[in-house]
Amino acid sequence: MLSTPQRLWQVLKSNPQREESLLTETADIAVPDDRGLFVIGAARSGTTVFQNALNSSPEIFLLGEPALQDDPGTPDFAARYNAMHRSWGNQENKSSFCPPLFQQDAPWHHYLARLARHYRYVGSKIVVNPHEAARTCQQLFEFHCRHFYRSCYVFTFRNPIDVLMSTRGLAELNGDEAAGYDTVLKSFLQVMALYIRFLRNLPSVRAVFHEDLGEAVLRDTGAWLGVDLGEAAGYYDNARVRRYSLDQVPEHARALAEEVIAAYEELRGQVAGGMRLVQLEQNSNHIDPAHFTPLGNLHRRIEGLLAAS
Repeated sequence: MLSTPQRLWQVLKSNPQREESLLTETADIAVPDDRGLFVIGAARSGTTVFQNALNSSPEIFLLGEPALQDDPGTPDFAARYNAMHRSWGNQENKSSFCPPLFQQDAPWHHYLARLARHYRYVGSKIVVNPHEAARTCQQLFEFHCRHFYRSCYVFTFRNPIDVLMSTRGLAELNGDEAAGYDTVLKSFLQVMALYIRFLRNLPSVRAVFHEDLGEAVLRDTGAWLGVDLGEAAGYYDNARVRRYSLDQVPEHARALAEEVIAAYEELRGQVAGGMRLVQLEQNSNHIDPAHFTPLGNLHRRIEGLLAAS
């Protein structure tokens, strides 16, 4: 019979089978950028319900607001992510729970790579909150170009007055200080500008509008992704969507709100028309109005509103 020191040595010494198991555990850590799918939008713009609808597909797994662009990459991602959602009171589902896919915790990119073994698309829902929206948008663009260039992106938009009032109302309901009216409206413009930037520079980018979402839009989205979203329309119930009017916006913020509404409706019209001439080079300083495409003119308009407000 082996003595205690000998038995310990047998356990601790190099074990080829154990080493092979560890290698197998982390052999699939490459992030599959062509299998990524991300939903991006301003706060209260319909990102959550759209994520939930997409997650109804057995071919899609989207995490909810993991803020990967800010993640330190430490091997405790699931613990941190799951604790965040439990602290918010969210019950476990695909949108709010990272499953224990490894014997020990791991960094975020290990989880996405492992999930890609089981799902056709993996990714997350991303919310651009009003505070530091400009910084967040810049980080998102750089991060996704670097790690997920070939992924699919869907931007969600909602009437800016609904976004404005809902964002402030939710903060007040939670006992938090509500962002200023101009701050929320400018963050909405930042997301519009980010969408245009993604559209012009990344290969697979779309936009959907909360007011239009239903069977037709979801069927079209499913066809674009090559997945069946047959159950997705059931996640939408217009009776539960609260709507607001411009009259509810204080006088001091109404002029900017009207400008943002006009830009939003212009964006909706262009998306409905197919976003023509996306790659035609535009110069914001050009003196000839005939130089600008509809998209170029909209981008210049958004730049002007952000600079002036």
